[in-house]
Amino acid sequence: MKSFLYNYIRSMRLYYCFVTGTTVLAGILCGHEANEALRFVWRDAILLTVGFLAWGVNQIFSDYLDRKEDSINAPHRPMVTGALHTRPALLLSTIFMLLFAAASAFVSLWTLPMLAVGAVLNAAYSLLKRVPVVNFLIYALAITCCALYGYAGTTNKCPDIAVIVLTTMLILPIHCLMCHNSYYKDIAGDRIAGVRTLQTCLPQGISLAVSVMLFSIHILQMVFLVKPIFLAADLLPFVSMLIHTILLLILMSLLLKNLKKQTFHKATCLNCQLCVAMLYTPMLAQYGHMLIPEILSLTAIQLLFFWYNDEKE
Repeated sequence: MKSFLYNYIRSMRLYYCFVTGTTVLAGILCGHEANEALRFVWRDAILLTVGFLAWGVNQIFSDYLDRKEDSINAPHRPMVTGALHTRPALLLSTIFMLLFAAASAFVSLWTLPMLAVGAVLNAAYSLLKRVPVVNFLIYALAITCCALYGYAGTTNKCPDIAVIVLTTMLILPIHCLMCHNSYYKDIAGDRIAGVRTLQTCLPQGISLAVSVMLFSIHILQMVFLVKPIFLAADLLPFVSMLIHTILLLILMSLLLKNLKKQTFHKATCLNCQLCVAMLYTPMLAQYGHMLIPEILSLTAIQLLFFWYNDEKE
């Protein structure tokens, strides 16, 4: 049992849990911004817990579906080596997903449509993973549902069209970039398995240019988000956004450097950190003090990578 739990938790790849957790946090803060009468309560803690753990629990299903590619790209993963037994792992993840749905419904029934849409998109991603561009677009839409989930749970209402459009515009490019960057390390296995990504179809220079383009979209969005900060008299948001911008540029530069050198283990860590940092951009535009949890999150991801020190896992 102890060995099973260890390998199950390891298979969750906890550093990626910050991706969904931070996306839910962005939705929660958006909900609080829409209704200033709201205060942080137990509902937010439940939403954040579900958002943080959902990635890791779902990763078990992903590992099961991707066994063929993983046997080349990540042969040391517990499910590939047999250290994590498939049937009990899938059963435990199914139980967790049902518990997450029940907890979410307890907070607000409006969270369930967001979970349902996310689940459908996640299933569609598995089917469309072999289609370039469509693959990371579907993935990004699925993870964007996490922000809408946080908003629905906080406000106890369905997000209107304006919220859906604005959330998608801000969140979608971030997750497109994150998913696109994650394909570099999987080129060998994806080619054998017939998974077609931009990395397997095009020269490295072009796929890296796509990475830069997606990052540039976020920077352009940030210019519009930062504009009100310059007009305000409060110094904290200005200083926080300045430090945040420097962090983004450093992370992106290091990521591109490691992708070019094909040091994919470091690149995976940087890709995760960059995604989480970018998710804090819209939050920092409203709350300067969010720089503290951002730095803590990036530090936690780095520390977790000392445990995930196997490049083939």
